[in-house]
Amino acid sequence: MSAGTTPDTSNETATARSVDLAVTGMTCASCVARVEKKLNKLPGVSASVNLATESAHVTVTSDITDDDLVNRVAAAGYGATIKTPESDEFDTSDPSEERAADLRPRFFVSLALGLPVMVISMVPALQFTGWQWVIAALALPVVTWGAWPFHSAAARAARHLTSTMDTLVSLGITAATAWSLWALLFGGAGELGMTMDMSLLPRDAGHHGTMPELYFEAGAMVTTFLLAGRWAESRSRHRATAALRELLSLGAKDATRLTIADDGTRSEAHVPANQLRVGDIVLVRPGEKIPVDGRVIEGECAVDAAMVTGEIEPVDVSAGDAVTAGTIATSGALVVEAEKVGGDTLVAHIAAMVTDAQAKKAPIQRLADRISAVFVPIVIGISLLTFLLWWLIGGALTPAFTAAVAVLVIACPCALGLATPTALLVGTGRAARLGVVIKGPEILESTRTIDTLVWDKTGTLTEETMAVRKVVALEAAPITTDDEQTTSTRAAAAAEPTADTQAVAPDQTAGDAQASGPEQQLLARKSVLALAATVEASSEHPIARAITAAAAEASLRLPVASDFTTSAGLGVSATVDGERITVGKRDFLAQDGIDVPDVAALDLPDELTGATIVWVAAANRAIGAIAVAAPLRSTARQAVDELAALGIDSVLLTGDAEEPAQAVARQVGIDRVHAGVLPADKRDVIAALQETGKFTAMVGDGVNDAAALAQAGVKGLSMAMGSGTDVAIEAADITLMRSDPLAAPLAIRIARATLRIIKQNLFWAFFYNVLAIPLAVAGLLNPMIAGAAMACSSVMVVLNSLRLRRAH
Repeated sequence: MSAGTTPDTSNETATARSVDLAVTGMTCASCVARVEKKLNKLPGVSASVNLATESAHVTVTSDITDDDLVNRVAAAGYGATIKTPESDEFDTSDPSEERAADLRPRFFVSLALGLPVMVISMVPALQFTGWQWVIAALALPVVTWGAWPFHSAAARAARHLTSTMDTLVSLGITAATAWSLWALLFGGAGELGMTMDMSLLPRDAGHHGTMPELYFEAGAMVTTFLLAGRWAESRSRHRATAALRELLSLGAKDATRLTIADDGTRSEAHVPANQLRVGDIVLVRPGEKIPVDGRVIEGECAVDAAMVTGEIEPVDVSAGDAVTAGTIATSGALVVEAEKVGGDTLVAHIAAMVTDAQAKKAPIQRLADRISAVFVPIVIGISLLTFLLWWLIGGALTPAFTAAVAVLVIACPCALGLATPTALLVGTGRAARLGVVIKGPEILESTRTIDTLVWDKTGTLTEETMAVRKVVALEAAPITTDDEQTTSTRAAAAAEPTADTQAVAPDQTAGDAQASGPEQQLLARKSVLALAATVEASSEHPIARAITAAAAEASLRLPVASDFTTSAGLGVSATVDGERITVGKRDFLAQDGIDVPDVAALDLPDELTGATIVWVAAANRAIGAIAVAAPLRSTARQAVDELAALGIDSVLLTGDAEEPAQAVARQVGIDRVHAGVLPADKRDVIAALQETGKFTAMVGDGVNDAAALAQAGVKGLSMAMGSGTDVAIEAADITLMRSDPLAAPLAIRIARATLRIIKQNLFWAFFYNVLAIPLAVAGLLNPMIAGAAMACSSVMVVLNSLRLRRAH
């Protein structure tokens, strides 16, 4: 995101680098267009300028230096500084807030002085002798000091032989004031005892048809209205960037670094978080932010990760669990080993992606930029033409001047430069707070056309890890005497008597073969699980880990095993208390001549169709079976239903076999299934859907999904679960920080809402001017009314964008 060195130009093509500039002095879409044009004229430079964030994102592929970029912006009449990670790592200041602080006193002073000017000018009964000189004295501070932000911006543009929206405002205010001073000093309007009527229709204005009109109230109130609009706009823009500032402030500023000596002695040192390095050990106390991405090595704690993942409920972590920078330790202390620090942490990555997305330009904004680049000169021309036509046709200067000034004031499309970036700011910021990172504004356009969403199965619709779903005992645990103890009864006796059926197998149902009573059924199932866990305890296979985890959850005490024999991919056997225990697939047991019944005998529910069945045998006979499968995520069905409500069909794409894939599809309500697809072929399935005219989105989480995610983005968009691999996240257009299928429809709803708000903003900003300019040309708008209406349009655009803060 930053750059501070000149790229090596020894190669024929310089390596592309990105530079972010903080640009000061921009007030409208014309300013944006001018800065962008100046930067893009440099060789090997591609720039995107954002008015809402007052920044420029520049890609450089030549030997252009940072100083060249800053000087180029200065040549356009604006200020620029290079933004670096060091300069803005914890910098959450906002130019909009500083500008609002400057505009506030100007507005209130202008309001206090301008209101008497307007009231006296509009009400003849209040026009005492010499009133015109009093309102001149009141109006002059307003149209000079109050309007100084407009005049200074216009003067800066004029020095560089260009014009902006502020040029129109300054010209309008200056013209109204200059005309009024001329009329007061030389035109006879300064005559004591003179009165003047106020008319909303300038063509009817004039004093007895001969004396020139005074427009002090127009200049003063146009200034006041515009200051009110700019002030409200700045405050609203500050609110619009709140989500990004929260993201940038998530990182801890300080950390407690632990040093552990060889003798176990510990010492603490309080250091700035940006001084931490990979491998450092940090202590996090209750209520403190975790300063690094790392792994817990000591302690237990509930961690609040709401600002990173959008999850409301705290997550319990203990030794061995991963933690993320920016999350908060709510209870208990943690000792964490740093794995990622500074700009490499997840929260820094999120903030960088959101910042990058907000710096880019949506395709829909290009029309606004092209219009704004030529708008001001055209409006000045229309204003001059209006003055000439009214003067030549009507022969009177007053209505001609009034109509011309009204054109200048009403035409200012300040809202045009805010229509897209403010909606992007609020929309992407709101999405980030809910755990959805949208990488670019062009993605908003894609969500409008999406009609098919392709789901990966494991890690998206189902949990990432396997779990024991059901334990079946084929034989009841026999009741034995002391001299008749068998392996099964010893394992059953090892089980905690307080463990219940649900603790052993969450989906357990009645009907186990040969069971003669509930207690014996429970003991038999515990025996099967305890034996399987004993044999699988040393294995790192996902199924083995699921079995040992289930035994631990049921608080089963495991006997001692020895003499392990493993057959890769089939099973494992070991000796337990002198008997051979075999755990594995049917074929593995068959190698030892063990008779295994048909799966139908297990009476599995429909949702376990296609689950992996692990058989358990003791003393050369099958004593039970364990069904292992990745549990379906609780919100998977709701996510598919919400997508259907958005007009999006769901498709399941998985490398699993047909049977388990169909079982998952039936549970969540998906009709189309592509099962048994190799990782290399997933991309081809997406491409085939696109060739039939489908606009696809895909949700995946693994390395094997990266190619398919990239293909989905060709004619649609791609989403990666934030719990997935870095490769998948980098390949995706949208990152879902929550491991929740509901994040997918949420992302589409927010993206579509943002696009809808952008279109509404452009309508109000652009068509408003298209309709108002002819009215001003026709002499149907007083400059004061025009100024108020124009200011309202800018505020309306920003307030409309702020509606996205409630999107969900």
